Amino acid sequence: MLNPMRTYWLPSSDTGRLIALSEHRLIYGLIKGHDKNHLLSNAKKGIFPEDIFSIPYSYIRSIENPEEKTYIRINYGQDSSEEIKTENEKVKDEVFDSLKTHFPTFTYSEQTPSIYRHGKPQFFAILILTGLFLWTLYLAINIEQGYEYEPQGSRVGIAGLALGMAQFGTTKIVMGYLF
Repeated sequence: MLNPMRTYWLPSSDTGRLIALSEHRLIYGLIKGHDKNHLLSNAKKGIFPEDIFSIPYSYIRSIENPEEKTYIRINYGQDSSEEIKTENEKVKDEVFDSLKTHFPTFTYSEQTPSIYRHGKPQFFAILILTGLFLWTLYLAINIEQGYEYEPQGSRVGIAGLALGMAQFGTTKIVMGYLF
């Protein structure tokens, strides 16, 4: 016998997603291809189609509810996670509050991610672009001094890009990097 349904949400009809909490598992997935009325009547009984994703509560390690995001992240198993997406902030808060009642032993805290975690993608982008700029600038200075470069092989890749940009000259390269 399946466990009766505690709560369920259909965050919005345009996304076609179902979020449900039973006694022992979290159900989340697309409901496209399923009759909505039949699905809802079965949800009250705790019956769901097999193709809708579910996570047993015993597998859940932690739950994250970022304030500025439109999802709740469920970390489960060894290193797996699932993002429960909803555009409706009220539904997101209701789902999170319901999950909190299912996990009274979890500790809840508010954490602000570190500057490193926020800025890591931008830092690496700046690092890569600076490396490309310095390489292109080096090539441009040498071309202006009379050296000649020619791409070798049929696949020039990033070297061809750097060499092509070096043809613009040092002034335009520096202006392009700064602006």
